[in-house]
Amino acid sequence: MKNIFKCSDGDLMDIIKNNIKTNSEPLGFILINDKTKPHQYSIESTNYLTIHTQVENYLKGINGILSLFYRNLSTQSNLLKTDSDATINLNKKGKTIFDNISLILDRIQQLSFLITYYKSMDKIPKNMMSQADEDHKKCLNMYSKIIKKLKNITMKDKINQEAIELYLFKHQFVVNHLNSSI
Repeated sequence: MKNIFKCSDGDLMDIIKNNIKTNSEPLGFILINDKTKPHQYSIESTNYLTIHTQVENYLKGINGILSLFYRNLSTQSNLLKTDSDATINLNKKGKTIFDNISLILDRIQQLSFLITYYKSMDKIPKNMMSQADEDHKKCLNMYSKIIKKLKNITMKDKINQEAIELYLFKHQFVVNHLNSSI
């Protein structure tokens, strides 16, 4: 391994420690078989392509599903039902649609966060950095596109918007309003 990395003995241990592939560090490229004595090390080619493929496939795959959800929302004359004088809730079909859209938004946000996390930890190779930036931009654009579409379809008055926001963003850990204050 010293020949592969062109380094000294001391540097080799740092390289190994910082690049071990584990469940929590899937972009690491050094595999360790600690069941043998001495430990066996191997190099597994790792690249950003795995995350890039996930982003590409997911964003392409959800377009058809989202179109179906949008169509269902457009044809729903009454998504909201009034339980009492002060309580407004989504009807059953509305809950199902918004549950699914909420999970899609959450997955896009997770992919975006994953890209940002690996960039901040310098785990993305320099030659893939522009691809990571592009993938991150695609995630943000798709997220924004979904929110804009929902606003056009469902937001007729403030009370409806608040009821839908409460339901739609229950899976989110950062963004929780259709109208951001930024």
